[in-house]
Amino acid sequence: MTPSQALDQPVLVYTRIAQNRRRTVLLVAFSVIALVPFVVGVSYLASGGIVSQVRAFMQVSHARTRARLDSLEALSAIAPGSGDPRVAYLETLRAEFPAAERQAFDTDLAGYLRQRRAALVLQEAELPRMLLELMLLIGTAVTALLGLLFWAIAKSPTAKLLSAAGAWPARSADAEAARLLDNLAIGAGLPAPKLYVIETGAPNAFAAGMRPEDAVVVVTRGALNLLDRRELEGVLAHELSHIGNRDTRLNSIAASLALFLRLPYLLFRRELSAPRPVNCGTDEDTFREGVVFTESPAAARASFGLLDVLALPVALYVLVVAPLLGTLLRAAISREREFLADADAALLTRFPQGLMTALAKIGGAGSALPNSNPAFSHFYFADPAAAGGWVGGGLLATHPPLQQRILRLVALEGATAVPALEAAVREGKRYAAERAAHPPPAAAPAPAAADELDAFTRGNPMGRVFRVVAAAPVPLCDDIRPGIPPMVVAHILPGALIAAFDDPGVMREVITAAGRFGYIENSVELIPLDNVIPAEIYDPKLRAAIEARLPPLGATATRAEPRDATARSTALIASSIVIGAAFVLVLAVALLILWNVAG
Repeated sequence: MTPSQALDQPVLVYTRIAQNRRRTVLLVAFSVIALVPFVVGVSYLASGGIVSQVRAFMQVSHARTRARLDSLEALSAIAPGSGDPRVAYLETLRAEFPAAERQAFDTDLAGYLRQRRAALVLQEAELPRMLLELMLLIGTAVTALLGLLFWAIAKSPTAKLLSAAGAWPARSADAEAARLLDNLAIGAGLPAPKLYVIETGAPNAFAAGMRPEDAVVVVTRGALNLLDRRELEGVLAHELSHIGNRDTRLNSIAASLALFLRLPYLLFRRELSAPRPVNCGTDEDTFREGVVFTESPAAARASFGLLDVLALPVALYVLVVAPLLGTLLRAAISREREFLADADAALLTRFPQGLMTALAKIGGAGSALPNSNPAFSHFYFADPAAAGGWVGGGLLATHPPLQQRILRLVALEGATAVPALEAAVREGKRYAAERAAHPPPAAAPAPAAADELDAFTRGNPMGRVFRVVAAAPVPLCDDIRPGIPPMVVAHILPGALIAAFDDPGVMREVITAAGRFGYIENSVELIPLDNVIPAEIYDPKLRAAIEARLPPLGATATRAEPRDATARSTALIASSIVIGAAFVLVLAVALLILWNVAG
């Protein structure tokens, strides 16, 4: 079958596309279902831990109370004149009452003893109900944490991902690649995305953006150097297909789900790897350790029960099964969408061989990016964690093996593509050998990712881009030390683009488009531009292109980010929400525990 004949019969391709979309819907639905036992499990473990501590405290406290009650009951049964000072004290109390009321005193004492014993039994019986109430409370908090995680990742995924990858706007030397991308976008009926370049020799690419209007395509310098025009066209068409199929949004959802399911495991792993304080062996430490080791085993044996037995499989699910399930689901969703994007790219370019040879070259050269974050590995054209492009294909792999992707495209092109593929593999290996023998000068590297949590906790060291909303020029100060009046060194015009940092402070740190660092008042209203990185506003041509696409300042004033004293930055607002929610949760749990313990 010739290429034209294959592409004139797209029914099989569209059938596969429809199958992939159905599978993806099922995988996403299964991901949501997998969250239910995870939330229940985390709630149960946290609630069970609290209840176990309360139970241990109650057992010790109730044992002492029962001992006192038993002693008091025994004393009341001892005849007067026994010589026991406690009996004499009790008789002294009875003697203070008239003879007619002593029987009532004895009756009240017996009733008090029964009432106290009944109260102890009632408090112990309240533990299961307290467990359910805590599970409901903590489950609500965990669900809110999931929403906060989605918000944190989806708030500005494009700028965060570009910053993490070390991407920069395409230069004039990359105009040919930019024209290819624009032409493909016109053919696909999509808005032309902006092109960015990562200065690394490994050939790779990715697309990002919650909407096609804000989407970007990123390629590495290695891909631009290794691939010819038709091959680069295939890679760019593949990334455009991700944008058109809304895979970029799906990838953000998959990253959030996987990170949420892996959160307890990642925190537990960080806790294990954290440095431990050294015990100097002082007498005080020895005394404290002696207290712990003499008292905790008995308390542990006393508190071990059904809840602890049930906690073992729940902990296994939360710390092992759920993280593995999150990784499997993210990988399965990503693999299905890669096949779909390959099929769409073949239709868009009507030249499958270009994409096939690009895959073969990348397979020979390797696609590893040392600073890539595992949380975003499924965004890339080829696996950025694989040292060799042919490695992968397991259940945990975010990309199918390149051989499988090539074989599906060979079905369109036919056996005539095999010699070209062999030559492409040799070209990729030759390129990799040259890179190893003659490494390029080191460019400014992107910060290395410690683990997946790094994608959530690390801020943007270059700041975020904002548009100034003001009726008059905004003063820019260069010194805000206490006791020194701020010195105004420049003014920022209304509507200007600046890079600002989210660190809270007396004033907000900013960098103007001219590259001048300073401080502005927190009350200045700013509009975030989430699909722009600071490097773009420092280039006059790129900044002019961005400003040309922005609406008039008056039409966007209502969308400005508030900058008052109670909300100095987006990070501060998010932190306040988290701290406030945690405070409410802790307060509610404390009140609930006190209410149950106090009876």
